[in-house]
Amino acid sequence: MTTERKGRRTSKAKVEVAAPPAFDKGLRTLTGLPDPEPAPLSPTAASSVPATEFLSLGRMMETHGGSTLEHVPGFDRARARNHGLLPMNANPVKDVQKANKSKVFESQGDSVGHELVEIDDTTGLPWRCIARLEITFSDGSKDIGTAWFMSDRCLGTAAHNIFSHREGKGMAVEIIVSPAFDGAVAPFRSFSVSETYCDSRWLEGNDDPEFDFGALRLASSAAGHALGNFGFASFEDKQFRKLQVNICGYANDRFPKSQYYSGGRLLKSNRKALLIYDFETAGGMSGAPVFGLFGQQRIVVGIHIQGSEDRGRARRIDPEVYKALRTFADRPA
Repeated sequence: MTTERKGRRTSKAKVEVAAPPAFDKGLRTLTGLPDPEPAPLSPTAASSVPATEFLSLGRMMETHGGSTLEHVPGFDRARARNHGLLPMNANPVKDVQKANKSKVFESQGDSVGHELVEIDDTTGLPWRCIARLEITFSDGSKDIGTAWFMSDRCLGTAAHNIFSHREGKGMAVEIIVSPAFDGAVAPFRSFSVSETYCDSRWLEGNDDPEFDFGALRLASSAAGHALGNFGFASFEDKQFRKLQVNICGYANDRFPKSQYYSGGRLLKSNRKALLIYDFETAGGMSGAPVFGLFGQQRIVVGIHIQGSEDRGRARRIDPEVYKALRTFADRPA
């Protein structure tokens, strides 16, 4: 996340403000939640999404042809898809070069060609289900983050967008959610967060990335109901082996400050709670969905928490995280 200049406003979009007590007393933050009721599987899940005990389906009607990576103009899907599938030659094979019958991928060092690509139309699916966060912390500083709709009024994000351990920022006292923000305007208006969720260990000062996940609730369900939402799931280790994932969020070091996309295969992680990938991410993308595309279903499997040009990390949605998000999303208004 990158701090914005104080007083700078990038959008004149109308803001739906929560009831005054919500911010006079600070955002209400929940920690302990009961176990959710198991979500029933639909025929769509049975046919296109890997079976798992912990699964919540999304509600998006468009499809991009059933691939595991989104079709984004300017993004090299072939390179991202093939990277990590098998070891690639560092140099062209002489016989292949002589025959001139096939293309050989060349090593690019630490870069694998998964550069961030701007989303041209943020109002299309699934991009409109991803939101820019403008966060004001208790010390008055402002940051930018990313969140994604997981139900009509709830969004998933990183815990450090809610409570920051850095530089004494502390608790967020205001979070403005702008779905599909394109760098200039919020086409579907902006909304104030009325309630947040974090793991109690994160709020107590434990900055282990295992606890860096959270959720936001809006006062109204109008936006999520109209725009749609991602599904999310906890998959077993073996289900990740051939999974290709997508990521999209608000890269704050780019201009325009809009949504940017990348994707590829996951790397092996020495921590079960984390997903590791070597495609490019940037500040401001914290909280972005790391998701797979299964037919018409986009299923979030991780929440992006940290990254750079060649390495990123996400908090894996395991049963613990799934239950927390599902219960928060299912709470009555």
